[in-house]
Formats: sequence, C-alpha cells, structure tokens
Amino acid sequence: MVKLLNSCIALLLFAPCVGATTMSGADPIANIPKAHAAERKVAAESYDYIITGGGLAGCLLADRLSADGKKVLVLEAGRPDYNYLFIRIPAGILRLFRSKYDWQHETGGEKACNGRNIFLQRGKVLGGSSSTNVCLHHRGSAEDYNDWNVPGWTAGDVLPFFKASQKDMTGRSKEFHGTEGDWVMDDVRYQNPLSKRFLEVGAAAGLGTNDDFNNWSKPQDGVGRFQVSEINGERCSGANAFLSKAMKRKNLVHVRTGTMVRRVDFDSSKTAVGVTYDLMGDDTCTSFQAKLNPGGEVLVTGGAVASPQLLMCSGIGPSSHLQEHGIPVVYDNPNVGENLQDHPAAVVSFRTPVKGVSVTSKLRLFGKTNPVPVLQWLLTKTGLLTSTGCDHGAFVRTSASTGQPDLQIRFLAARALGPDGMTTFTQFRYSKNHEDGYSFQSVACRAKSKGRIRLASSNMHVKPVIDGGYLSDPSDVQTLREGIKLGRELGNRPEWAEYLGEEVFPGPDVQTDDEIDEYVKNTLHTANALIGTCKMGTGKDAVVAPDLKVIGVNGLRVCDSSTIPIIPGGQTATPTVMVAERAAAYIRNPATVTTTIINEESSVAHEMPVAAAVA
Repeated sequence: MVKLLNSCIALLLFAPCVGATTMSGADPIANIPKAHAAERKVAAESYDYIITGGGLAGCLLADRLSADGKKVLVLEAGRPDYNYLFIRIPAGILRLFRSKYDWQHETGGEKACNGRNIFLQRGKVLGGSSSTNVCLHHRGSAEDYNDWNVPGWTAGDVLPFFKASQKDMTGRSKEFHGTEGDWVMDDVRYQNPLSKRFLEVGAAAGLGTNDDFNNWSKPQDGVGRFQVSEINGERCSGANAFLSKAMKRKNLVHVRTGTMVRRVDFDSSKTAVGVTYDLMGDDTCTSFQAKLNPGGEVLVTGGAVASPQLLMCSGIGPSSHLQEHGIPVVYDNPNVGENLQDHPAAVVSFRTPVKGVSVTSKLRLFGKTNPVPVLQWLLTKTGLLTSTGCDHGAFVRTSASTGQPDLQIRFLAARALGPDGMTTFTQFRYSKNHEDGYSFQSVACRAKSKGRIRLASSNMHVKPVIDGGYLSDPSDVQTLREGIKLGRELGNRPEWAEYLGEEVFPGPDVQTDDEIDEYVKNTLHTANALIGTCKMGTGKDAVVAPDLKVIGVNGLRVCDSSTIPIIPGGQTATPTVMVAERAAAYIRNPATVTTTIINEESSVAHEMPVAAAVA
C-alpha cells in the first residue's frame, strides 16, 4: 500500500502536467453541443451581479452578495477543481507553477534586467492565485494604507474589514485580529531545524524579533515566523473559504468555469447591461451574452493582469491604444493598465554539510518521493507538507528605506536549484536528489518601480503585453543590493554552528556593488504580488473612484488587487480580501460602512460612520 501511495504521489507531485489542449490552451470540450446548450440556459436568465473572475476577490463577493438573496453569476476562465489534492496540500505548490493551474504570464524584455522576460505565476483555477500562492498572511502596516491618501481607505477605515473576514486560529491580539470570519490565519504545523536556527541567527544579528507582523500597534521590523492562510494544515483559498459557501445557495449562485469574458456590454448611456463571453477549449468561438437585471452591476475581479485587459477590450482605456486594436472607445482613460507594481526578489543560497536536514531532502527517499511526510499529512494534517517553504523571515530597513522596512527576507530551509528563485519551485519536481542547504530570498517589499499592461489583441484569449518595469526606480536596486549583502551576512554567522556551509549563490565571483547589481539584474524574479493597474483614487490618474466604481461609466466596478494604488509591505492576498470585503459593504449598503480610529499612543479602536470619518 505504501508503495502504491508512493507511486501515486510521485506521479502527481513531480511528473509534468501534460495533455492535449486547444488553441486557447484549455482542455478540449468533449461535447460542444451540450456545452453550448448549458450556456444558453445561463444566457436566458438575468442577474443582479455578474462577477468576471472567480479568484480571491470574486469568491468573497459571490458569498457576501448572495447572502443577501441576490442572484449572482460568476464567470471564471480557469479550472473548477480547487479541491485538487496538490492545491489543498501547501507544499503542493511545487507541482502548481507552470502547470495547467497557472496562466504562466511573462513580461517582455525588462529593460533594467538585461532584456530578460520575468515569469509571473497567476492562478488559473477557482480561487485564483490564492489557490497557487505561498499562503503567507500579511497585511502590511497601518502607514501603508494611510499613504494611499484615498478617502475611506485609511488604516482606520480598512481595519474593520480585515477583521471581519479573518478567522485567527493563533490567539493573537483581538484588537487587530478577527475570529469570526472565513479567511483563516494560522501558524504552520511544521518547523524545520534550519528554520529554528534562522530565528536565533536573525536575533543574534540584531534584527530584533516580531511575533505578529499584522499587529499595527508596533513596528513591522524583526525576525519571526510568518503566519499563513491555512486551515487545519490545508491551504485556505478564496474558493474553499468563501465560494464553497456561496455555491450551496444553488438558486442564487451560478458558477461557470472555463468561461472567458470577452467584454462588458454597455447601452447608449454607457451603463453596463451584461457581458459577452465564450468557452475556453471551444475553437468554434461561439459567444454568449449574460444579462443584468435593472440596477445590477458587473464586478470585475480578474486581478492586476486580467482586469485592465478586460476594461480595455470593453472600450475603457487609452483611446489611441484601443483604436489600434479596432476597439470602439466607450471612455478614454489613459490610466487603465498603468501603475503595475510588484515585489521583485533576489536570492542568496548556501549549502550545508549536514545531510538530510533540508525540506527538499526530507521529501526524497532514494531519489523518489518519501512516503512518510505524505502519510503524516494524509493522517494528521501536520508535518513538512503543511509548509510552502518560506514561512520564516524578517522585515528590515536598509539604507534605501525612507521610513518603513523596505526589505522582506523570506528564509527557506533548502538550497536553491538556481539563482532565479522561481527555478526551485518550477524544477524541483524533475530532480531526484537535492543538496542540503538554506536560502534567503530578498524581497523589495515596498518597491517603487512601476510597469504597465497593454493589449496584444482585442481578443481576451490572447495574453496581454506586460512591462513589469522592474528596477526602473534606483531605490529598488539599492534595496536588493543591501538584501544580498544581508543574506550573506546572515548565512555566514557563527550561530549556524554545525549547519554553517559555503555560499552557492551569488558565489565568490560576485563581490563589488556593481557585480551584485548585475547579479540582481540577471536573476531577479517575482514574489507574486501584482497590484495597481486599475488604480483607485480621486486624482487624474485614477481608474476607479473610492467606492470602486469605474470612472466614466455606470454599473461597473473593479473590486480586486488591481485597484490598490500603492503596494503594501507584505504579500497581497490578504489586502485583496480586504478590498473585496470593503467593496461588498459599499455595494450592499454604503451608509452602514464603518471606520476605526487608531490611537497611536494606546492603539484603542473606535467605530464611527464612514461619512463622519471622510468629512
């Protein structure tokens, strides 16, 4: 039985995901007439809300709005199987990158990265990237939200919404954590010996300690364990946290996967009346129209890549660019697709003389999958499979900081396979043996560089052109240079004792600042935190207003990470949950939205009406 289980797990976790696909990259539809008949039934009805994207934000909105008895249609281009075993297993992320669950976007020829294309992982399944990310549960700092300078979105305004959606399983401060929500925060049910030693090393290096990076009553700085979005040792995604509840309301919630929304449809008054969509895997390109009830809304939740792409394909964007692609202009807004922000990263990695200590070694037995951690997870939901690998780390202020920590260190109890940190995630399943070691991923967590999204075609099935703009701001180069230096310092400290080994990346040939900068340019990769391309605000550079309504049209909102104006200092899944929670409140009853005043001296929270806070 163990041999059988071992063979099955090896096949699923480490073998490549292959199979026939259509021109759209989707699985072929087995019975096209039957599929068309099903969509004609969908098109025959009308809906209070049409949600274009079943990612993290779309899942939450479907739950919140259907709970009020509203009829909701969710159209998701990705796959339905969010309960796939290796989505549920946190360590299964090693199986998900560059798979059929990943859109596999790439930027095009980054100027400041010697023309390299940067791989961007985006979830192609219900739950979106919350089904394929590293599960880290971060909000950033209170100052991050105050810096947005958007009415109704200060730290005091957004804290109640963070708390409303959260279910804290760790017993941390109730002043800053909620316990009644569905978005679970917990500690990882595993700690590698190297990770334990890292905490000692970081403290000895003077980085300070932090036992709660989401507690806004204290600075974010320090070394500690990162909390994760997991429930009982399994991944907590938007799909199993929110959408699974909504789907039980069968008379109200209709979820269609494998459906690509081609455009939002408007009437002569520029009011959204529905959407036009077709099916992934259907090379006949037959289109269907889903209609809104009077007063209904289309809610765009495709994320930082797909949301601006859909707006532009619907006629909202830079007029000259839309005309180049033959798209009739509904509203000329040159800001659509601008302001793309991300967390760029670079790696320092060491080998260790101690054999069998790294998580990568513990996953292997005689070059095959070790059945012990698999059985441990299946039976008890504990052990190393509950970890995505980077749940220990620190926030640090380097010389490039203008106030807050500009550097996040994510520690991994494994030697990197290559200097591009994404290599280990994408290639580990192909390796039979892996040398032991430990790594430091330096992340510019408050990066200043900005890129943009532009269309390659008026066809939503064609991936857009992505300019990440990585390292276009010199301060990001400085942050990552200092991060490399800090990683080297930490990796060579005597507190590692028996684990202390030699540096593998960048290696002894990289020493001067210029050499480090060149290493960063040649190995930079994403920490997968894309935001900002449908910027929220009140200025001339905004795409959506503070209530997330798209400027220049009616009946249309964007309610996801693309609306975040400035990237927060931490992973962006939990801020996306907050944005969606706040969007639901605006939609359901704007007058009842409350805010919280955070007293900086006592950190006492008080609720008050939003109108009073904004006035």
